[in-house]
Amino acid sequence: MDKAMLHVYDLRDQGIRMLEEERRRIARDLHDGPVQALTNISMKLEVLKHMLDSNPQIAKDQVDQLHRRVTEAVKEIRALIYDLRPLAVDEVGLIEATKALCSQFEKNWGISTSFVVQDGVTSAEITPAKQVALYRLIQEILNNIKKHARATTTVVEFLRDESDLIITVKDDGVGFDTNYVPPGHYGLIGMKERAEFLGGRLEIHSIIGQGSTFIIRIPMYTG
Repeated sequence: MDKAMLHVYDLRDQGIRMLEEERRRIARDLHDGPVQALTNISMKLEVLKHMLDSNPQIAKDQVDQLHRRVTEAVKEIRALIYDLRPLAVDEVGLIEATKALCSQFEKNWGISTSFVVQDGVTSAEITPAKQVALYRLIQEILNNIKKHARATTTVVEFLRDESDLIITVKDDGVGFDTNYVPPGHYGLIGMKERAEFLGGRLEIHSIIGQGSTFIIRIPMYTG
């Protein structure tokens, strides 16, 4: 489903490409998750029709399994809807919105998620539009952890270093080679570009078998 990245010639092009990459990510999540699951369920239901008379007990066991699969697919769809819902980041601020995101992430996927804020750190010195963009970036990092890391714990931390806001997302998952980008998979590149578009940067550190750390550094200012 992935295609080559759009070419960028100026900041307007970069903004358009980031929007397009987000749409592709959502399409991938739908296709690889609930759509695939529901397609498999449909195929198994077709087989079950012919088993009801000949093997009723096996058919019953299969129905129970399919019920669990449907429940899981519904949960994934609801999570996608939650991700896409209109945000109130500009009302409650980036920090409170991220705290709620972490709680929802833990509830949905069973990954223990800690949320830490250094004393004195607020989101007031980040412009509202940048707060929304940062929220979406954190959201994408957590989605990446959910899909690939096989983590049991995650920590999201807000710190301040002089005039910079530093957001760290760390997991205890399987880790990966940060130098290798599979063909057609530009998620990590896109996340770095989005941080740069906001005037900051995203650093990614990972050791195979020892988890990963994502560090977003953004200048704090109101202008």
